[in-house]
Amino acid sequence: MVSGRDVDKFAASGLTPLKSELVDAPLVKEFPIAIECRLHSFLEIGLHTEFIGEILDVKADESCLGTNGLPEIEKVLPILFSPEGRGYNGVGRFIGKAFFLGKELRKDAR
Repeated sequence: MVSGRDVDKFAASGLTPLKSELVDAPLVKEFPIAIECRLHSFLEIGLHTEFIGEILDVKADESCLGTNGLPEIEKVLPILFSPEGRGYNGVGRFIGKAFFLGKELRKDAR
């Protein structure tokens, strides 16, 4: 709600900036996942801007990884912003595997 030109957001939030070796933007020590991207282009679309980029690196703390070595959303506990409701939400429980649950629906439809 404030500009970084006027307020040191790291100091105000108590978060710790870390220098990235790949991009000119800080990582946040307290965040379990960081995705470092290079901007290729952007397009103004009305009131919004669409950014096109390339993922250069993904850093993930071991505490949010599953047995397969990949991040598990229930361990990451992301916060999602809902623009239409202007609110923040957490992620709920696991429901089922993608492209598997629908197979049962296809059997019933035939």
